[in-house]
Amino acid sequence: MSSFNASAVKPRTVGALKRTFYALGVSLAVSTLSTQAYAGCQYVVTNQWNNGFSATLKITNTNAGAINGWNINWQYSGDNRITSSYNTTLTGSNPYTAKNLSWNSTIQPNQTVEFGVQGTKGAAAAEVPVINGAACATQTSSSAASSASQASSSAISSSVVSSSSIAPSSSSNSSSSAANAAAWNLDSSASYLNFVTTKNTHNVEVHNFTRISGAISATGVATLAIDLTSVNTSIALRDERMRDLLFQTANFPTATVTLNLPSGLLTGLAVGNTSEIQITASLDLHGVTSPVATKVSVQRLSATRIIVQNLSPVVVNAPDHALAAGVEALRAAVGIASISTAVPVDFTLIYDAR
Repeated sequence: MSSFNASAVKPRTVGALKRTFYALGVSLAVSTLSTQAYAGCQYVVTNQWNNGFSATLKITNTNAGAINGWNINWQYSGDNRITSSYNTTLTGSNPYTAKNLSWNSTIQPNQTVEFGVQGTKGAAAAEVPVINGAACATQTSSSAASSASQASSSAISSSVVSSSSIAPSSSSNSSSSAANAAAWNLDSSASYLNFVTTKNTHNVEVHNFTRISGAISATGVATLAIDLTSVNTSIALRDERMRDLLFQTANFPTATVTLNLPSGLLTGLAVGNTSEIQITASLDLHGVTSPVATKVSVQRLSATRIIVQNLSPVVVNAPDHALAAGVEALRAAVGIASISTAVPVDFTLIYDAR
């Protein structure tokens, strides 16, 4: 099996964020999303330890036209400093500037590019800075900046603006009233669902499912269908083993997530605003249904487009879904000492008004 090696992997340009969780998700993903509608810039802490951290930065183009060449910058308010980077040209020593390379300079509408950094820090949690630049819509709101400055003291924080703290403008509501009442369909090409496996205690690998579908009904019932046969580990034999030994897709080809959204969540969310909520959904996997909980951010990118992201990893335990025997079968087939039965899951879901 090949371990995830960020420095050697060219990022996929359609919603393919790869977050690495240390061991069983000890470090939690922390993200920043610009409150402007031109493009979204995210800073995600993927791993942190006593005196260091790694992070992924992602630029998502939500505009109708392509971004040709990008240049973003940020500055840490505390002791965080970068020691290395990949998939970008990085200059500066706080503040830092990241520029595109030749092969990732163009970002088509609804597509994403990403790059990564590694650095040093003190005893506090890794900082989540505010990202600026034309590709992010440079004018970051003061509320967002304030939240980001507090991130150094909390491992789970976000520089997004809660819809409960900012009243939606009448113009935003009137221009999108029809969309608010409509149902929403998942844009599967711009969305992703990753999961992380840990073998032999310290070997962490990131995988994904290439086919997901879903919708949000007019009454706020959200469903997500995961085609388990589309499991993608970048190794054909391992995909086959996961399908046959773990998921047993001949009998259980699909996993389904169902969630009732809070009343008024989407209708009360103005363009550019974000709401952070704690959710508990039902996961039907391998014939067993159990609750899963996480904190998510929901942002309205436009009158007809929203993005939903988890702010903390969803940890799925194999024994909860009668998958422990499948994990053991995988371990025996590969001939390794151990495979963790706790699997962190990471997602970004983008919906369009029907």
